[in-house]
Amino acid sequence: MIKDLILLALTLLLVAAALEDMARLRISNIIPLAVLGLFVPWVAVVGWESGVWQNVTLFLAIFALGAGLFAMQWMGGGDVKLLAACALWFDWNAALPWFVYVTMGGGILALVIIAVRRMVPRATRDNSSLAIFAAKGPIPYGVAIALGTIMALYMTGPNPSGAVHLPTFVKPLR
Repeated sequence: MIKDLILLALTLLLVAAALEDMARLRISNIIPLAVLGLFVPWVAVVGWESGVWQNVTLFLAIFALGAGLFAMQWMGGGDVKLLAACALWFDWNAALPWFVYVTMGGGILALVIIAVRRMVPRATRDNSSLAIFAAKGPIPYGVAIALGTIMALYMTGPNPSGAVHLPTFVKPLR
């Protein structure tokens, strides 16, 4: 029950990050900090495992890689912090599926935003306060990070307790 509440809180934080990134092309620092902070009660509830060091090294590697991408202005600072915070929830075995979910989500997101920018009338785009309507503007990659992480959490499972863990309120299909 407590594991479900922690995963639900994490999911809601990631949805909030995605919505904020779509609206403002920014992710508040509090969201990645909260994602990091939720990992502590998660470990307390599921129990410490000796493989948690993998989570920390993945976090550090993703943060270092993201800092380089940020320095080259290929990725926003909020996206880097969110990506690194989400990486803490996975070990090296789950890193590839998580990365694939995030990358596929980013590609689909880019195509959808490009299509929407072309389909929405110019007058509507010009009068909108949403940052995603900026012509040739950046893609809010926080959306892909959030959705990819949510998919990986519920399909691959977080570490520790790497077993796939669907919340009890999700009914299996039969």
